[in-house]
Amino acid sequence: MDTTSHPTHSAACLLGLVLAIVSLATAAPAYAGYGWPVKPFHQQHPVRGYFGDPRIAGNDEADGTFHFGIDISAPNGTAVYATLDGVAGANALHSDVVEVSNGAGTVFEYWHVIPAVRPGDCVVAYRTVVGHIEAPWSHVHFSEIEDGVYVNPLRPGALGPYRDTTRPTVHLVSFERNGTPVGDRLAGTVDVVAEASDETPLLVPAPWSKKPVTPALVEWRIAGPRALAGASWHVAADFRRALPTVPFSSVYARWTRQNHAWSLARYRFVLLRGWDTRSLANGTYRLVVRVTDTRGNTSTGERPFVVVNGV
Repeated sequence: MDTTSHPTHSAACLLGLVLAIVSLATAAPAYAGYGWPVKPFHQQHPVRGYFGDPRIAGNDEADGTFHFGIDISAPNGTAVYATLDGVAGANALHSDVVEVSNGAGTVFEYWHVIPAVRPGDCVVAYRTVVGHIEAPWSHVHFSEIEDGVYVNPLRPGALGPYRDTTRPTVHLVSFERNGTPVGDRLAGTVDVVAEASDETPLLVPAPWSKKPVTPALVEWRIAGPRALAGASWHVAADFRRALPTVPFSSVYARWTRQNHAWSLARYRFVLLRGWDTRSLANGTYRLVVRVTDTRGNTSTGERPFVVVNGV
């Protein structure tokens, strides 16, 4: 990020921030955290892309990156406002990005905008327009960085108001080899994959209406009278606060797809890769999957299976 400025400019910025405190009382949201980057600041807006969603370039294989922010839907040309007092910066690789830093480890990013500020400009939350949504994106990608780490803007206590009463869904639990299902009578080594998704709490405008988003947390356990895992839950994916530090292919399985305007996403989570079923005694078990969003809405799904090694 380039936030270079002259000393006199920095001093003027600081003075401007001090003078803005009183006026911010009527503009800032009346709750903990921070408001939305588009008007009205105190009202929830549709979000069409979630933190941690897969982003896959060129094909539908599990070779991609984690979405490091959220996509807030709004018409092209919509004014995008700073949600943080600080100094504007630019992204060296992308001309349609504005960054705002408070100088204390917090940086907000606004992507897919035509910038309205220059690096070094002083910005005031909910008063300074940092840019306008650039066609044809129809959304602003909003990211938050804390001490160099991307964090989920939809976590409790951050972007708000945000209310979500929907529940994510487990669609399928599958036992596979090389992406091909092998049924539920298991022997030798297999991969275990769960397909799951969440829905947005507000309807997103077409052509992105009713497209799935990813759950914030995916967990699994093996249940049964002889299960080694017992009642312990194991985490397959956790986007509740920060992005996973493991490779993309350790979280998303083969045949994962992202949303496009012309197609629906398919989220396939790796529960176990190269699992040796001989770790369990022969018998009947249940693979249970639990999915949760950032507001604690939860659902489960399961699939029975039989271990038949040596039979």
